[in-house]
Amino acid sequence: MENLPRWLDYTILENTIRDILWFVGILGLGVLIRRGLSFTITRMIYRFIKSESGNIPLADFVRLTRRPFEVLITLVVLFLAFRHLTIPTHWAWKPADKFGWLMVIERLFFSVLGATIGWLGIRVIKFIALIFKQKAASTPSPIDDQLVPFFKDIIIIIWTLTSFFTILHKVYEVNVWALITSLGIGGLVIALAARETLENLIASVAIMLERPFVVGDSIVLDKISGDIEQIGFRSSRIRSEDGSLITVPNRLLTTQALENITQRSYRRAKYYVRLSFDTSPETLSQIIESIRSYLESHTLTNSKPPTVRLENLGESSLDILVIYHVHTSLWRIFIETKEEINFKIIEIVHQYGATFAYPTRNLFIRESESVKI
Repeated sequence: MENLPRWLDYTILENTIRDILWFVGILGLGVLIRRGLSFTITRMIYRFIKSESGNIPLADFVRLTRRPFEVLITLVVLFLAFRHLTIPTHWAWKPADKFGWLMVIERLFFSVLGATIGWLGIRVIKFIALIFKQKAASTPSPIDDQLVPFFKDIIIIIWTLTSFFTILHKVYEVNVWALITSLGIGGLVIALAARETLENLIASVAIMLERPFVVGDSIVLDKISGDIEQIGFRSSRIRSEDGSLITVPNRLLTTQALENITQRSYRRAKYYVRLSFDTSPETLSQIIESIRSYLESHTLTNSKPPTVRLENLGESSLDILVIYHVHTSLWRIFIETKEEINFKIIEIVHQYGATFAYPTRNLFIRESESVKI
């Protein structure tokens, strides 16, 4: 034991054993407590925001912020550990304020530290967006459902740029204002290179202001049809009828003809009921009147007067034109109503003893005497 202090004062590369043990001990302790400490910090922060988080569980907050906190704790542990070591003088490293290995290592360390803080901020913004998304889902208006992801993307971009310029100013001592001013010289080149991105950005703002559709609406765009799931900063996501997720740039949604099916008040049905030619005029008139009366009494088709008329005398049928409007914007209700009416028309036709026509042709063969030679 008497030789222990002397052994601890023994130097290796101008560092005592005591300092090296401190270095190893801090690193080992940091590795052991890093995961548990990050979880404890996230739980403490969650307690302060629990009243505002609604039904969002602690697991979601831990999932978003645990990794950034682990990296942040690791960087702090490295900083505390290396404070117990000194650089050997015979290495002839220049001070940190002059270009050399020490300057590179220090600036790299603080760059990673700043990037980690920026990463943590992005994760916190995403969690706050989850809170607002949950609150927006509880309101009847769909507008706030599309504003939450839109503003989330904008805030993340602003935070990322702020973190980047802060690192440039604090770590690399760059005059940020002069840099931003100089970017104006090449702004035209950047704008041309990012033309499509800028077009999508302007289109997203136009969608937010004009609101040609909102989240949940059914639209038809060229050959694409489906429900709007998300309106983003650059593109929008559409869930097609077969379940596929389609990503469409916002500029296409504002430059092409778009049909918003959800904002329809009615869906129109038009077809022919073709009866056979042996149907008497009296029976035909009764069938037409019965179909018209049924459509006028139906709760989903009585908002607009239906059209039921004998329009054509076809080649093999009497063609009754049937036009009505179903008071709904939903395809499922429209097709169910149409099916119900079709069954009723079949019932009416059979009720009056008429039959449906099918394409027929009569072929007449004339016999002639054989010509004698």
